[in-house]
Amino acid sequence: MRTAILIPVYEPDEKLIPLIDKLGKMAFPLILVINDGSSPEHDHIFRDIEKRPNCRVIHHASNSGKGAALKTGIKALLAEHSNLLGCITVDADGQHLPEDIYRVAEVFEKDSRFLVLGCRDFSGEDVPPKSKMGNIITRTIYKLFTNRSVTDTQTGLRAIPYYMMKLFQDLPGDHYEFEMNMLFQAAKSNMPMKEVVIQTVYIDQNRASHFRPFLDSLRIYKEIVKFSLSSIISAVVDVGLFTLIFNLLSANAISWALFSATSLARLVSSTINFTLNKKVVFENKESTLTQATEYYLLCIVQMLASWLILQGLVMLNDEHVVLWKIMTDIFLFFVSFFVQRTVIFRRHQYHEKVA
Repeated sequence: MRTAILIPVYEPDEKLIPLIDKLGKMAFPLILVINDGSSPEHDHIFRDIEKRPNCRVIHHASNSGKGAALKTGIKALLAEHSNLLGCITVDADGQHLPEDIYRVAEVFEKDSRFLVLGCRDFSGEDVPPKSKMGNIITRTIYKLFTNRSVTDTQTGLRAIPYYMMKLFQDLPGDHYEFEMNMLFQAAKSNMPMKEVVIQTVYIDQNRASHFRPFLDSLRIYKEIVKFSLSSIISAVVDVGLFTLIFNLLSANAISWALFSATSLARLVSSTINFTLNKKVVFENKESTLTQATEYYLLCIVQMLASWLILQGLVMLNDEHVVLWKIMTDIFLFFVSFFVQRTVIFRRHQYHEKVA
């Protein structure tokens, strides 16, 4: 094989040694373990690992996070092993069985262009509720923002091609959000992906996991939070300008006031939204002219739709114009997102599942 094993480790228990022994019999050229600042009472485990053939341990002086450990390992492999096809990341808590790791490796080595994900089945009764709910939320949000379906967005079992390792080594995130950022980068760069179904193993209801639900979830959803904040800022500007302009012009014909307020407010807010999304949220470097042309064509359609819908609502009740405006734009927000995802920012998708 030409694929290395990369295992980030913090405060390991005795299950790590048997895992490495089994992997050592599977012809992997290197098993690289990153000790992410574990306490001294675990030193004997790392000393035992270093005695194994083809095993190496890199030590962090202090606990820096799973993402930082993965990046340390990726950079070391890139610097010292240019002949590799890639690496397979493996969790140290016993959730990834050696036979599943080997199946992922087999699929990857047949075509090392693909990011191969070892995906669990969350439908079983033994899956902890917090894990099941977390996966539903993250895969739904990932689908919404990338138009890609991933069965298990939180899996730590991943075969990463060498060329992707070069892109991933400097991604932001030193904790669990780094793994989610990998998937977002894969979608942004149109990287092909495959899924391999693996066994779902939870030991003692996953109590050995160092995942902190609140803090680490905030980190994972950072990109999504940025997108939402961009939309909120633009919406506040839009509603504020609409209210100001409508109140100034409403003494004249109400149709003209609605059209003018909608047009001017949308022009300003859409410019702010496009700029924030391109430069801050998605950090997109593709053709601004092409994207802006498509974006503003969509805005014109949205603007006309907003005006027409408002006209109809105001004819029914003209006492709540601003409320109608907010409700209309919430509806058009989802329409706009769907159009941007499937038309303006559409990418060719290549994603396979392997039973």
